[in-house]
Amino acid sequence: MRLWLLLGLLATLPAFGDRGAEIYAKHCLSCHGDKGQGVSDEYDESLVGTKSIASLAKYIHRTMPEEDEDAVIDKEAHLVAQYIHGAFYSPEAQAKIKPVRKDLLRRTQHQHRRAITDIVQSFRGRAQLGTQNGLRGHYYHKEKMNDRKKELAKRIDPRIDFNIEEDHKVKGIDSKAHAIFWTGSLLPKESGRYSFRATTPNGVRVFINEMEREKFYGGETHRKTAFIDAWVSSANQLRSVEASIFLLGGHPIPIYIDFVSYKEKKSSLLIEWKPPHGKWEPIPTRVLYTESAPTAAIISTAFPADDASLGYERGSSISKAWKESVAKASIEASRQIYNDINVLAKTNSKDKKRNDKLKAFCFEFATRAFARPLSTTQKTLYIENIFDADKDSETATRRSLMLILTSPYFLYPSLNRGDDGKPDHYTVAAHLALSLWDSVPDKELWEAAKEKRLGEETEINNQLSRMMTDFRTKAKTRSFFYHWLSLSEKEDLEKDPELFPDFDQRMVADLRTSLDLFIENVIWSEQSDYRKLFTEDKIYLNKRLAKFYSAPAPAQNDFKLLLTPDKKRAGLFTHPYILTAFSYHKQTSPIHRGVYLSRNILGRFLKPPPNAIEFKDTDFKPNLTMREKVTHLTKNENCMACHSIINPIGFSLENYDATGRFRTHEKNKPINTISEYPTPEDSMVKISGPDDLARLAVESPEAHRAFLKHLFHHLIQQPINAYGFKTMNSLHKTFVDSNFHIRDIIVTMARETVPR
Repeated sequence: MRLWLLLGLLATLPAFGDRGAEIYAKHCLSCHGDKGQGVSDEYDESLVGTKSIASLAKYIHRTMPEEDEDAVIDKEAHLVAQYIHGAFYSPEAQAKIKPVRKDLLRRTQHQHRRAITDIVQSFRGRAQLGTQNGLRGHYYHKEKMNDRKKELAKRIDPRIDFNIEEDHKVKGIDSKAHAIFWTGSLLPKESGRYSFRATTPNGVRVFINEMEREKFYGGETHRKTAFIDAWVSSANQLRSVEASIFLLGGHPIPIYIDFVSYKEKKSSLLIEWKPPHGKWEPIPTRVLYTESAPTAAIISTAFPADDASLGYERGSSISKAWKESVAKASIEASRQIYNDINVLAKTNSKDKKRNDKLKAFCFEFATRAFARPLSTTQKTLYIENIFDADKDSETATRRSLMLILTSPYFLYPSLNRGDDGKPDHYTVAAHLALSLWDSVPDKELWEAAKEKRLGEETEINNQLSRMMTDFRTKAKTRSFFYHWLSLSEKEDLEKDPELFPDFDQRMVADLRTSLDLFIENVIWSEQSDYRKLFTEDKIYLNKRLAKFYSAPAPAQNDFKLLLTPDKKRAGLFTHPYILTAFSYHKQTSPIHRGVYLSRNILGRFLKPPPNAIEFKDTDFKPNLTMREKVTHLTKNENCMACHSIINPIGFSLENYDATGRFRTHEKNKPINTISEYPTPEDSMVKISGPDDLARLAVESPEAHRAFLKHLFHHLIQQPINAYGFKTMNSLHKTFVDSNFHIRDIIVTMARETVPR
């Protein structure tokens, strides 16, 4: 035994001694160190984890110390467990030993884009989309150069798929001379690059994120360039024209379509899109709205990936590539802003007060970007000096905007403090906007801060309730689920075409939509019940999915919440998209399914494998089932330290093949899904299928805490222990007391982390 370590530990004991510490010093310290940090050449892994005291006691009783497993048993094992749990093992103990501090974080790439868009949008006003889905269609006769001779009909069209030879239900339309235009908004669900396609033998112009004409302040009208311009047809031949654009999830944009057919035999128009992770399809009715949104300034500058080393993305890394992206983004944004400066600054080329208005616009832009009134120094640096140095107000405006968008006061939201360096009402407004929207405060938050109302709990709750209904909150919540479920990086979900001939990329896109709708249905229902994520026995299916999964097809090709014939579904655990994502191209993967479910959903701690072993199907006899292969591959004692947890979970889902279809046999053998599963308390329970997994997720505090931890990090982007080691316990109690209400716990997290 290392005497100096023993003496050092004994010197810290209470005057009357601590029996658990004494036993630890005698039997454990020489291998594990005085604070469980490990000892080189003995046991160099830290004694840190999430087991309960009872579970630790059982483990110590059964296996420790290795050289004499009967030396510390029964009551003494419990005393040691109690000591190390409070001294250094538990997360709470680690928080005391190594206090976790809040980091100074910049905006992530997504927050950067979102903030710029919302700042510019604040000068136009936010969209009021209403509840009516589809686009407003206006149908006219055409006569020579007059595209809109006589209005025949106004109606709401669920999608743009017009054909004069089909039942279009427009009475009196001249089949050889007509014009149609559609207006409304499009609300993308996720951020990324979207492709659009117009297929027609006629003339069409499609405007995405800009109207055909926009009237400037003072009556000037500016004609926009069409996003897709196929106005001149070629001998009435069917053709397709494509274009792509970067869009922000949860941010509505205007869409305007102008279509004409004159003295032509054929007349048809199909407008399709291909969203990120999707395939070409008619734009779904659920993302179209009849009311037109204002044009949005959306930057597409590529940013380097944000740091995700702690399990969630955060703006902690500063690199040359990031600095270059910030500079490029400021140039792109200032160019977009100046293209619409007359609208934003309410001026025009003949306005005698144009220079003053441009300067005032930059001042207000900086105020909204920094999310607080400018100090005298800031006003001088970002506005006055630039306009004084450059008498050309247009050049000065561009320079001022670029300087504002590269300022630390914009890039680092946590710098938002009062003159005394302490948080104030504007700090609270900025925190709420960043937590729920990844953005800057809107008009309502700004007014509440200005009137010093954000020191009141009631006002904060009112603001959060309002903010929860915003499309940006819904977009951020959606992205959380893809991160929590480890689906963000899952791009290749293709399966072997010989084994699964009907499973193609269109099926994958439909399954992704199905998962989106399922998550939305749970979160935004009145109950918003976390438990429903695992207990729902239905999935959303359209005709294509219903056919593949042998379910009754919905009447229309829209998605409906339906039972599958197997009637053995358990929410996320058995959703085909997730089962597909965690499978191989030819077969299931109990290991991948078990690891992801264990860590992310059930909250089990798994050490990295001591030796990474690649699964090679060719190493096994062809008549073996996947369970038999995995059992053989992981039979080593070192492997089973974690695979005793992983394998039972993966095996319990073997009734679902690599595409999530239910089956009862593999290799002509009945599938065995039954296993003994060790709980965090070291008791053994039988798992035989997804219902048992659902029960664990619903009833296990570890599963609840895993969900809360991932959600907290996604919203707040700071370590949860930075807010005190009792924060998790408090959130868990609130979660349970609210009947596991997801939206309520989101509000609680945003409110309880307000800088005080």
